[in-house]
Amino acid sequence: MTEHERLLALVPRRREDYQPWGDDDRDEPYGPDCSCGCRFARWLADTANAKLGLDWCVCTNPASHRCGLLTFEHQGCRAFEPEPD
Repeated sequence: MTEHERLLALVPRRREDYQPWGDDDRDEPYGPDCSCGCRFARWLADTANAKLGLDWCVCTNPASHRCGLLTFEHQGCRAFEPEPD
């Protein structure tokens, strides 16, 4: 099992997560996810496998149901806020 698969197996899932992790359909209406540059995503630093840091973050948005949780970049939430310009 890869480290990515291990994290997917243990990451908390919430009903409000985008499908297939939760019940929310990100296409109706369209909703961006952490990978689109959410200002509240704190990306993992992983010196052994730098790729994990590109896919995994901890949410710090108090308005999000994922606040304080390990999050796969595509789990998403409707509280997305883009990085400031």
